[in-house]
Amino acid sequence: MRNYNNYQSMFMLLAHILFVLLVFLTILLYGNSRMSTSLRQEAYQLFPSHIWIEEIINQCDDVTDLIECLKMIPKDDEYIYLYDKKAGTRAVYTDDSSDMNPQYADMDKLLIPLLNTLLNQIDLGSVYNVYFDQRIDIGLAEVDNSTLIEIGHEIETDFFSGEIFAYRNVTKSLLEEFKNTMGQCFLIFGLSCSFIVLNYKLMKKSYYSPLEEMTEHYLKMSRFHLEPFIYDKPIIPEVQRTVNAVNKTMLELQDGIKETKLFLDEMVHEIKNPAHNIKNEIELIEDMLPDADAEIKSRLQSVLNETANISSFLSSIKIIYNLYYLGAAPPNSWLNPIEKIKPIYEEYKKKYPNREFHFKHDINPNIQIWIDAGSIELMIRNLLDNAIKYSKDGSTIFIGIREYKAVNKVIIDVINSDSSIEYENLGKVFGKYYRTKRAKAKTDGIGIGLWLIHSIAEIYKANIYVQSSTNTTGFAFSTEHYKEVVQEINETENKAISS
Repeated sequence: MRNYNNYQSMFMLLAHILFVLLVFLTILLYGNSRMSTSLRQEAYQLFPSHIWIEEIINQCDDVTDLIECLKMIPKDDEYIYLYDKKAGTRAVYTDDSSDMNPQYADMDKLLIPLLNTLLNQIDLGSVYNVYFDQRIDIGLAEVDNSTLIEIGHEIETDFFSGEIFAYRNVTKSLLEEFKNTMGQCFLIFGLSCSFIVLNYKLMKKSYYSPLEEMTEHYLKMSRFHLEPFIYDKPIIPEVQRTVNAVNKTMLELQDGIKETKLFLDEMVHEIKNPAHNIKNEIELIEDMLPDADAEIKSRLQSVLNETANISSFLSSIKIIYNLYYLGAAPPNSWLNPIEKIKPIYEEYKKKYPNREFHFKHDINPNIQIWIDAGSIELMIRNLLDNAIKYSKDGSTIFIGIREYKAVNKVIIDVINSDSSIEYENLGKVFGKYYRTKRAKAKTDGIGIGLWLIHSIAEIYKANIYVQSSTNTTGFAFSTEHYKEVVQEINETENKAISS
């Protein structure tokens, strides 16, 4: 669900970014269209001046009168260029108030190259000249950092032969229009971006935030120890329905787990009662057969041990179920590993004489580790049972306890000879219900023993490792949660020693 929300949030962010780009392009087109319209208006204002010039040339018979008339035509930022082929002269006419080399402010100097680039991208087309019955192209020319509209052509009359062009400095005339347009574009873009950002935040807050908070809520819950997620902020109905559906599913799942726990409690109780009854009956038989031979008593004692093991095993499974599945806190239980493991070692050594057992410890006898008695017994018995199942007569089984001071850890080892695990299966042996092909062919089982051991390690924040060679397999339980507990001598003993 977290990945789904991340993808949806990323998709929404990309959609808003694309919307911003779309708004930007729209505003860019708006600015270009507005400047194109203004530029065409400037061209259409210049064209009457060009027509007036041609009319004067066609009607004028004296050069002096022609020059005087041409001086009167330009207005604002217009220029007239005249080339007389017969006289070989060139002249530029402008209004006295016009500045052919205008000076711009510093900020305007930064905008002019951008304005000129924009203007030169616009195609002004052509206009119809009634005097010569032809279309005349309207062009653009750039002179001294200014863009000029250019309308002109060659003229041949009885009186005049040459070229005549009318110019208009649109950089100067459109600069204020360009600044106003840019200001409007930035304002529209800023408002649009603000709206898009606000919309993104509102959508994220009303749609994604509840889902993200619900995900974090359930991630913080212990395994199946759940509380419904409550979102008291504004939320859209579709998301509320999703939250309600997830809450309902989670609570139904928790109810199912609790029902399973009740069933397990009943099952443990029902199995432990017969085991306890068997134990009582065997003890009664022992009392009734005081003269029974040693073999019978040994076998009866073996049955007693097995019934005790069954009770211990069931109790351990119940404890692990409560801790691992129902999220209960592990007990604050500290015990001496030597005192707990040594009796199990002696029991197995006596019970399986066809195996060679060894038990060694290199650890301070006052050290205690954090684990409950049922869990460590379940772990050691499972490892020893596996060592016996997968080895053969005469194999060596080693149990060791050592303190690894370099990394401040206590390690419990169970190693056996005459068995091995395939290298590719080493990472799978702690999986629930997993059994190798070799194990399935050799022994019966359902494959939860090592998974239970791994669960115990998780509960007590320890680690469990496995190593295997051609003829040896070893498991190591490693924990950093240990402490030294000094045994106190009572006052009576102190007084006795003093006396």
